[in-house]
Amino acid sequence: MTTLVMLSGGLDSTACLYKLLLETDGPIHAHHIRLINREGRARAEQDAVEAIVAWCRKHLRPFRYSESALDFSQLEAIPIDWMAIAYVACQVAIDTPGCRRIAVGILAADLDETRRRVSESQRRVFDAMYRYYRARKLGEPEVEWIYPVYALDKAAVAALLPAELRAFAWSCRRPVTTEDGYRACGECKPCRKRAEVAQATKLAL
Repeated sequence: MTTLVMLSGGLDSTACLYKLLLETDGPIHAHHIRLINREGRARAEQDAVEAIVAWCRKHLRPFRYSESALDFSQLEAIPIDWMAIAYVACQVAIDTPGCRRIAVGILAADLDETRRRVSESQRRVFDAMYRYYRARKLGEPEVEWIYPVYALDKAAVAALLPAELRAFAWSCRRPVTTEDGYRACGECKPCRKRAEVAQATKLAL
C-alpha cells in the first residue's frame, strides 16, 4: 500500500513526510503542487521542497517524488489551496499503483470549526472526482485520508524535525523580492506564527 504525501514545503507537511518515512516502511510518494498566483510564493516553496526531498532521501530512505503546477497568475483572486490539493491529489492517486492513503499536514490545534468543515469539504471534493475514475476502473477501490501530525501543535512539529530539515521549510505567503532572490515578509499570518513558535521554543526557525 502506497501513501501519497501532499508536500507544500511548509513545516507541517515536511513533518508529515518525515514522520511517515521514519516510522513506516511502506512505499511513499511525495507530490508538490507549484501554486502560482499573485502572492508570488511558488519559487520559494519549490526551493524548499527540493531541499526537503534531497535531505530526506539522503538521511532517511528512498521514496518517489513528483510535482505539478497550477498557474493562476492572471487572476485577481487568490484560489483556494485546499480545492487545488483535492484536485491534484485525485490525479496523482490514480497514477500511483497501490495508492490507498493520502497524507496531509493538518494540525488539530489549527482546526477551528470552520477549518474542520473545510477539511471535510476537501475530502468530499476528492471523492466526487475520484468516483469518475473508479467508473473507468482507475485507481484503488478505496482511498483513506490520514493526518500523521494531527495531534501535534506547531511547537511539537518544529521540535520533531531535525534542525537542518526544519530550516528548509518555508512558511511565508507573500515573499519579498530582493537582489539575492527573496525573503520572508515577516508580516503574514504564517510568518507571525513561525516567529511566535521560535520565541516560545528557542528553536531556530
